[in-house]
Amino acid sequence: MKLLDLKPNQYLRYWLWENEPDLPQILPGTGTELMFHYYTPFVVKTQKDDVFTAPNCHIISPRHGRYRLNPVQHNGFISVRFRAGAFRHFCKDSSNNLIDSFININELWGRQGQEFGQRVLAAKSLEERIIIIEGFLMKLLETYHRPRSWLDMAVMKLFGSDAVKLKNLSSDLFISDRQLQRKFKEAVGVSPKTFQRISRFETVLKYLLLNKKKDYLKIALEHGYYDQSHFIREFKMHVGEYPALYLQDKNFMSHFYNEKLQD
Repeated sequence: MKLLDLKPNQYLRYWLWENEPDLPQILPGTGTELMFHYYTPFVVKTQKDDVFTAPNCHIISPRHGRYRLNPVQHNGFISVRFRAGAFRHFCKDSSNNLIDSFININELWGRQGQEFGQRVLAAKSLEERIIIIEGFLMKLLETYHRPRSWLDMAVMKLFGSDAVKLKNLSSDLFISDRQLQRKFKEAVGVSPKTFQRISRFETVLKYLLLNKKKDYLKIALEHGYYDQSHFIREFKMHVGEYPALYLQDKNFMSHFYNEKLQD
């Protein structure tokens, strides 16, 4: 996996995956991925053992489900990773309607999306693909941008933190609890409480994988897990394996997390 520091902005970043045969699981998280498979799309197996081939151009916002990706002979894709809550600025649909599905971009943006995907896949170089993607997304941003600073603040406060008490969040933001619950779910796809829980787990797992840590207890406790059994239960729920089995060299070498870019 290669992380691309190309025209980053407050909403997204780009990354690239090519010709690495071992594809990791897609695990529950807080963001949205917009993926363009310019070689063979991956084959997806769900928790219910349904198997299908991903569309060449699609989005995925995993919140509850996890997906195993079967190896393909020649894989290659460029992905746009939208930070939590940001995809609402690029699409008229509620994020609540987009979670846990591999959605063809034709369904999101119609013929405009279909033509956009064809142009990206037909591009002859990485630089050309970036230019096409950047231009299209900026037009979407001009059309769908939803300024709501309190919602961005709510996402920031809850991301990876257990210190924020949900009962106090709405009053801190000077909005009603009902409004917070409704607008937050529209923007992120889950309730504030569920988002806080997923983001905490995502933060811990990302740290463990990037730092190749098999000893997980200290970092788990630092992020608000009550004890070892609490973390193990959530780990098994999100990953489908126990931490001792999953935190091994093969998963340290192959995952979809990356380091934060420096400003």
